[in-house]
Amino acid sequence: MNILDALDHPQLFKNWFEAPTWSAWRAFLASLFALPMSEEQLGIYRDCTKRAAAPSKVFNEAWLVCGRRAGKSSILALTAVFLACFKDYKPYLAPGEVATIRVMAADRAQARTIFRYVGALLRETPLLQKLITRETADSFELSNRVCIEIGTASFRSVRGYSFAAVLADEIAFWYDENSANPDEEIIVALRPGLITIPGAMLLCASSPLRGKVHYGQPSSAGMGRMMHRL
Repeated sequence: MNILDALDHPQLFKNWFEAPTWSAWRAFLASLFALPMSEEQLGIYRDCTKRAAAPSKVFNEAWLVCGRRAGKSSILALTAVFLACFKDYKPYLAPGEVATIRVMAADRAQARTIFRYVGALLRETPLLQKLITRETADSFELSNRVCIEIGTASFRSVRGYSFAAVLADEIAFWYDENSANPDEEIIVALRPGLITIPGAMLLCASSPLRGKVHYGQPSSAGMGRMMHRL
């Protein structure tokens, strides 16, 4: 089952993302996972990325600039739950090791926005609820050796993990190079944790921060124009 199938499944997420307002996000998910796209979705993809051809393989990195209330937190939560519940990471894990999906933000309070959506999708979907083996204020441990957890944006806290995905929320508002905990160092520090599991995803999303806009060059791994600092 792919993520669009899950969106249309009546026992999964159909009731959560049925409104037409999610059509652009469906195009994003189709492109992220290299799924067949309709002409409308392909048009959205071309408008947003300035690329002509549809994606031929799954992206492992995407950077999104979204207006406030655009639905990015819901989509990041959906992606986290899908990756946690419908992917098998056990072949890549050592005995006793878990695959971690980390939701990161400038502070724990901000990270809880996505985490609350994650909790709702897991708890209120009977097919997925049975996967939960342990729930704390900061994490969901699942029976398939996956843990979804929240954490602050710190380069010290990301070492030693095997990440199946990292969701960096409101990354424009993380600390800059003048801080003792700069955003650049956090991204550098977490990348080794993404290497262990093939296909691990880094998804960075933020509303724009006026006065701090810098666009990097397109990356073969990223989608569209890569944003290093918004």
